[in-house]
Amino acid sequence: MVLALRNGFMNRMRNGKSSWAWPIRIAGLVGFLVTVLLLTMYRPSVRLPSLPHKPDVEKSLKEPPTWPPKPLPYNHALEGHVENLREIERWQVPDGMEVIGIVFYGRRRFVKVLNCYLQRNLVEHGGVIDRYHFVVKTHDAEDLAYLDELLAANPTKYTAQYTTHDGFDYSEMWGFVERGNVYVKIDDDVLFIEDSTIRSIVKRKVEHPEYIMVSANLVVQFSFAWIHYHLGAIHPYLPEEPTTEEYVPTTSWRKSELPYWNGPEDFDFKNFTVPDHHRWLPIAPGTGGNEITPIADIKYMVGGSGWDDWMVGAQQHYSFLENLEKDELWRYAFDMWDVHYDRLSINLMAILGDDVVDMGSMPKDDEEFITMIYSKKTGKHVVADGHGLAVHHAYWVMGAHDGKKGMETTDILDRYRAYAEENICVH
Repeated sequence: MVLALRNGFMNRMRNGKSSWAWPIRIAGLVGFLVTVLLLTMYRPSVRLPSLPHKPDVEKSLKEPPTWPPKPLPYNHALEGHVENLREIERWQVPDGMEVIGIVFYGRRRFVKVLNCYLQRNLVEHGGVIDRYHFVVKTHDAEDLAYLDELLAANPTKYTAQYTTHDGFDYSEMWGFVERGNVYVKIDDDVLFIEDSTIRSIVKRKVEHPEYIMVSANLVVQFSFAWIHYHLGAIHPYLPEEPTTEEYVPTTSWRKSELPYWNGPEDFDFKNFTVPDHHRWLPIAPGTGGNEITPIADIKYMVGGSGWDDWMVGAQQHYSFLENLEKDELWRYAFDMWDVHYDRLSINLMAILGDDVVDMGSMPKDDEEFITMIYSKKTGKHVVADGHGLAVHHAYWVMGAHDGKKGMETTDILDRYRAYAEENICVH
């Protein structure tokens, strides 16, 4: 019965004999017109991608370079450190406070690499440093001429003062410091600075005035060599034996382009005849580990082989470049290290101007005074920020002295220069 009623209704609709037919048709037409009107007025919030177009090469050449040129890997890749990185990236210097870099200047061969990182860390390039003050400790004419070039190229961001004391007297280096600012002291032979490093150490120092200074997490630092070794950041390397081939400065920094070490089984690196411009080569897996390399004897101590053994330093450098290529800088990561009044290198560190002014006249050995004497006197500890990774080339005692050769016989500086040219410097 229901089916018969439905069929009768449909037939009347088709024949136009139902009283409901025209109202239904009109309602349908009105609905259609409303839909069209709504679609016409609607503007989607998500834009469709534009069609590919040819870039304006001439315009792009005239525009200033985009900073940073390339993003660097972070040592925060370890699980649990990612949020630390996000917090560091979001942090801003308090209003009214300047961050001033103090560059202890003397050797242009290192600063030609370092300057790329100095530029990268300026405020206008995404960093936190407002300007740099070069404290000059050299009489070399070529070193001074290169500094003049830097000052001329950066008239509003680079200033300099020229000291009169020679040797290991650093008493003049801090006289310009003023209250209210943060100072980041940088040695001229710092060859790598992770993107988050300076922001991280400045952040920790500002938020923790109870620390007298905050150091970066330095590769080639006498105490940290032991820490990095036990964190698994140091890999087995040995020096390549002398070759008759003429040396050509390397343009590669990558471990993957090095052959494996193939020296004799009775090789003794302690009695190794050091050739100039030599490489260090990785030991093939399964043929030996760190126990046959210089790092095996490292101790946690002030001084020791982490300070005076250039081979320990060279192994750290090649290991770092391997970790850098593999994007494994997380191997160096820790939160904070408190040295408890022990001496600590001040190759890259943050300190408040108020604390420096309160110290009064700085003695010759500023490092000993800040990290040991004044720290203990005030009860303010010296700490290292494990999230702020940087690389220091070498201590003076790792270089040539007393008729001995040292770190300068390797091609390490060439490798850091190659990395900076490829990833950091703007041309």
